Amino acid sequence: MSSKFIESIYVSIILIISIFSVWYFGFVNINPIDNFTIYNSGFLILKGNVPFKDYWVTTGPLLDFLQFLIFKLYGVNWGSYVLHAAIVNSLFTVLLYYVFRKFNLEKKFSFIYSTSTGLIFYSQLGTPFVDHHSSLFSILSILFLILGINFRKNIYWFLVPIFLILAFLSKQTPASYFAIIIIFFTIYNLTFEKNFNNLLFSLISSLLIIFFLVLLFYYQDISIKSFYNQYIVFASSVGQIRLEVDGFLKPFTFSRYFIKFKLIHISYIILIIYIIKNCFLNKIFFKSKEFITILLLISSAYVLILHQLLTLNSKFIYFYIPILCGFTHIFIKKNFNFSTRIISINLLILMVAFSYYFSSYVLQQKFQYFCSDRFKNVSPVKTKIIDNKFNFTWKSCLEKNPINEINNLIRVIDFLNINSKDNYLLITDYQFLNTKLESNKNKQVNKWYHPGVSYPLQSEKNHKYYEDFLIKKIKLNNIKKIIFVYPSYFGTENEIYFKNIFSNCISEDKKLLDDLITSFNIEKCF
Repeated sequence: MSSKFIESIYVSIILIISIFSVWYFGFVNINPIDNFTIYNSGFLILKGNVPFKDYWVTTGPLLDFLQFLIFKLYGVNWGSYVLHAAIVNSLFTVLLYYVFRKFNLEKKFSFIYSTSTGLIFYSQLGTPFVDHHSSLFSILSILFLILGINFRKNIYWFLVPIFLILAFLSKQTPASYFAIIIIFFTIYNLTFEKNFNNLLFSLISSLLIIFFLVLLFYYQDISIKSFYNQYIVFASSVGQIRLEVDGFLKPFTFSRYFIKFKLIHISYIILIIYIIKNCFLNKIFFKSKEFITILLLISSAYVLILHQLLTLNSKFIYFYIPILCGFTHIFIKKNFNFSTRIISINLLILMVAFSYYFSSYVLQQKFQYFCSDRFKNVSPVKTKIIDNKFNFTWKSCLEKNPINEINNLIRVIDFLNINSKDNYLLITDYQFLNTKLESNKNKQVNKWYHPGVSYPLQSEKNHKYYEDFLIKKIKLNNIKKIIFVYPSYFGTENEIYFKNIFSNCISEDKKLLDDLITSFNIEKCF
């Protein structure tokens, strides 16, 4: 068999594994506040809503538009939603394989490292998520910068800013942190290479994508001020608060930064040894492409660790371990004696890390952080409640009895479809409900409802701008009441917040359907 045919077989298997691993796990278990957000926002655009203009957005406008396109092509259903994550996961995995092969890593090892990443990256969540998209595009920007430095092809430098901007439009972090190290190492490389053509191609692609975004904003009538206030000013204030309080980056302890992420640190130890060895043997090694490549890889690991600590999401950054192991393998083959033994150690590290992460996080599916232990032994049930098309294995973080939860959601859907005379604002963790409502009375002014994260609290300096935006949209959409669906991960925090805004004028405060629904009228407020 020819080499190209074998290569195509490897790529085909990579695609199958990376797509179907996400497809399987995308239909198992649910964490409503995470898994339904992009499903709802893609549907909002399909209905004609525009991010920043019609609803408040703090993260992931790129995911909103991508999901809109997939819904447009394949319909509003859970299969289309999971397909989004599967496509992105497979794209990432195939590009990893390409990168490893570009460095002449054997096909079988390139397959092992890239497939390991594809199996654990998006499988843990199974549906599109802002942190995963942003991390994926950020890592691709790093990898293509590494290709640009090592192979000096303009196309690689051209693609770096594109991936980085896509990462930023997925979520501001970790993209912003990666931008810092990319700028630093680009300048560092130019100091020795003196090849400014590379910078020119990066500049051209940056201007092209900015021009495209300006056209999009103009076509969609998105105000630059709205984008700036929602996506930059408010979002950065959330990060600033997390930097200042304990529980995120602080306290700075060895156990939090090293023991907790020990498998990541172990994965780059051989690269550290390689740098130290060569710095002693070669006084100008610090000018080399290899030196910059390794520092980019290790710096990226620390960026991901910082991001993980700041988000407090379920630990997802272990997907980077196969990438570190892949590049370690590349450098081992080039420069170490007894390379077979060291490669065996490297593969052992990969196997241990992969097995631990897959069993502890992927198989625990969405229950590692947000759900308490009492939910883990609950038996899931099959249901088509989300889209009446695909069977979903339902077990969520909000209700210990899945059958009761599903029946309650059916009651809520029926109630809202029967009792929708006036326009209303629906606030719920179960945002797929928006796609199940028959009338057009339900209006949305927020992408999602997470107090202090998706909108500013009343004590925060950005609150006045948000309140003005909220009231403007309520008036424009002629919203008469606000409805809250329970249970919610945030308890009654959303309800208390909105009641405080309209405290002087609300009426008809009601609890309905055995307290599954709370609603109050705001008609007298305007």
